[in-house]
Amino acid sequence: MRLSIYTYIFTHKGHFYVYNSEGSILSEISEKLYSQLYEEDFNAIESGLLDILKRKHILVEDDEAYSYYNKMKMLFYSKAYDKERIGLVVVPYTGCNFACPYCFEEKKNPQRMSEKVEDEIILFLLGHKSAKNVNITWYGGEPLLAFKNIKSLYTKIKENTPLSIGRHSIVTNGYLINDEVLNFFKETNLNHMQITLDGLKAQHDSTRFLKNSKEGTYDRIMENIAKVLEELPGCSLSIRININKKNKHDFYVLHNYLKDLYKSKRIHIYPGFIREENKDKNSLCYQSFDADEIVPFYEEIKNEGGNVNFFPYKSAKGCMIHKLNSYIIGPEGEFYKCWNDVGDATKIIGYINKNELINKPLLYRYMNETSPFDNDECRDCLLFPVCSGGCGLYRYKNLFEKGKFNICSEYKDTKNLETALINSIAQCDMNKPVIRM
Repeated sequence: MRLSIYTYIFTHKGHFYVYNSEGSILSEISEKLYSQLYEEDFNAIESGLLDILKRKHILVEDDEAYSYYNKMKMLFYSKAYDKERIGLVVVPYTGCNFACPYCFEEKKNPQRMSEKVEDEIILFLLGHKSAKNVNITWYGGEPLLAFKNIKSLYTKIKENTPLSIGRHSIVTNGYLINDEVLNFFKETNLNHMQITLDGLKAQHDSTRFLKNSKEGTYDRIMENIAKVLEELPGCSLSIRININKKNKHDFYVLHNYLKDLYKSKRIHIYPGFIREENKDKNSLCYQSFDADEIVPFYEEIKNEGGNVNFFPYKSAKGCMIHKLNSYIIGPEGEFYKCWNDVGDATKIIGYINKNELINKPLLYRYMNETSPFDNDECRDCLLFPVCSGGCGLYRYKNLFEKGKFNICSEYKDTKNLETALINSIAQCDMNKPVIRM
């Protein structure tokens, strides 16, 4: 018997704790139990308590040390080659009505999807003979600039394929939402919407302004957030608040304001750490948050009154890079494997109307060589259940483009982990993760 790879014990101000990342458990324990775990004197633990520790996977048998890891590996690869489910991210238009200075779309020529490409997408989907379900996400640029295409293609998928539409979502800047858009998404059961803000009004309007008039967009977007929550009761809404070190203080003010204003379980507000790369494209610039700076940021905003949950919950993250039947389809019928590749001709994998791939090496590298299951560091990492190995794109950049990106969890530094866990005790107001043993 042994402590699980995913178990961590620590002390804080005379209290003793055990954390397990596999079960998302944080428990205050007695000094006696702490000593027994620290000394690995498991035979001395009272039998009833020992059963609990084993049931919670805090303690595991020696031959079960990698059971969770191996289970996740099996599920990872089974999902990677799942033929019954198609993931479809459609980019009907690569242009945008905003001129955000940090956007990776900034230097790309806008392209709009034609009716011919829409019809080719239908033929492409029909070619997946084993597929039963399709998840659809509308993406851009700003997809609502091509709302006509969204309506047309959705109707064609619904009427001309046997596929059941599961998750239906959109990533939008939120400016162009109107009654027609809301009615359509109500009728088509939109499950999820993501809208981005860049902070409070002054900061937001300085970076997310209209391309042609330079007019600010904050007020319109805030009005539309209210409309979405009112008109789309079946839709969850994620508000991404973009931050770097310049506007980090805006986050907690806006987070608390929106939470207090709507008090809705359907709204999720989170910090979007802007990843601005240096000129060599091999690391983040000094204004961007690196992983080891995120927990200190959380603690700082907590001290300023921000209500942020620090707890490092288990997260079974997925990525289109690692799923053969997941496609990001651009307006010319080109397909990619990563959202950030859209518009980059060197990252086109193929075209939906052609049988032959045009960039097999990239597909093979994405599918096979960016997996966290080829990394011994991930295999033995306490935080693997939390981060699932990190971002596949940045792993690719590190492996093949001389990148120096830190893709590990912000909690990998045990000082940061302990800070997050202790702060989570006070911050968690529902289903508190702290139990006593």
